[in-house]
Amino acid sequence: MPNASKLPGMSKLLVLLGLISLLAPFSIDLYLPALPAVAADLHAGPGAVQLTLPAFFIGLAVSQLLFGSIADHVGRRPPLLWGLGLIALGSGGCAMAHSVTALTAWRVIQAGGVGSAAVIPRAVVRDRFDLVHMARAMSLLGLITGLGPILAPQIGGLLLLIANWRALFWVLGAAALACLAAAFFTLADSMPAQRPAQIGPRLWLSIVSDPRFLRYAIPANLIQSSVYAYIAGAPFVFINLLNLTPQQFAWVFGINAVGLMIAGRINAHIVPRFGPEPIFRRAMLCTAALGVVFFGAALAGGGFWALAIPQFFMVATLGFNFANGFALTLAPFGASAGTASALYGTLQFALAGVAGAAVSALYDGSARAMAGVMCAVTLTAVAMYRWMRTE
Repeated sequence: MPNASKLPGMSKLLVLLGLISLLAPFSIDLYLPALPAVAADLHAGPGAVQLTLPAFFIGLAVSQLLFGSIADHVGRRPPLLWGLGLIALGSGGCAMAHSVTALTAWRVIQAGGVGSAAVIPRAVVRDRFDLVHMARAMSLLGLITGLGPILAPQIGGLLLLIANWRALFWVLGAAALACLAAAFFTLADSMPAQRPAQIGPRLWLSIVSDPRFLRYAIPANLIQSSVYAYIAGAPFVFINLLNLTPQQFAWVFGINAVGLMIAGRINAHIVPRFGPEPIFRRAMLCTAALGVVFFGAALAGGGFWALAIPQFFMVATLGFNFANGFALTLAPFGASAGTASALYGTLQFALAGVAGAAVSALYDGSARAMAGVMCAVTLTAVAMYRWMRTE
């Protein structure tokens, strides 16, 4: 494990991994300001267009399993390059879609490639750092990937001023090709010398039945699914209900992402002193409490500020949950880091798909569906964490 004892800084490796990882939030967030325009252009209802998000999440969940297993078998580099090429292909298909069904199908193909960009950089971090340093490295990586939710809606909103929504997917395809070129010329493989004795479904079953994996993976990803409920519902709540322009919505979305990045930076500073477990536990309680406040504001029919303020702090606390939850989950699985990272990501985006689909199914023109799902998953996370600690 190279550099395991060295406190990670913002190295060239983390910058490259961060830029590749940015493709995941860009694939999710870039077209959010355009969702109402997509619905109008493809003559589809808001619910049908919202379903392109959970379809993407489910495709991403499955693809991470495949890429994680391949990465543990042939190394980190080859499947990453294959996946980046698939992102470019899927993005081009989305740009040329002429029905919401075709768009949804191409989003699933695009998600197949994004799985490599989501899982393999995290496996590389696990290859190179021990538990505390891994949590810090993931926080620093999060500072880069945190730019995605800030920049993607802003870029999407600006592109909509000069082009239609299809241009957003051409931009994604070009970004994937640029990352492919950078990884091809600069990224060395970090596959550990010790490889897992099992691979494929047997290894999947071995990991997902391990209490050390489940104890943190389930509550961490339940908490994370709240942000995907927010992603699915926010464009229609803020643009259609609260009458923000796509550009104004992009600013709101970006400000929330700034809060997430600030929390991640604080976490990187304090985790060597306090450790990931206590920070993870307290942050999860704070997120759940803010979820209750946010749902209460939605039930009361609150306006912009009544909804935006608790939502900002709720999203910000996730900056303490993601890095620590991931580090605690993967710490025991060094030789099978690719598969463990894939299973973690599969669970993350499977729950994201369920949360997004729930928002779509319950959407009634108000903020209640979005806030209710966000509140429910965070309270469930706390309950699961407490129950699994006693097992």
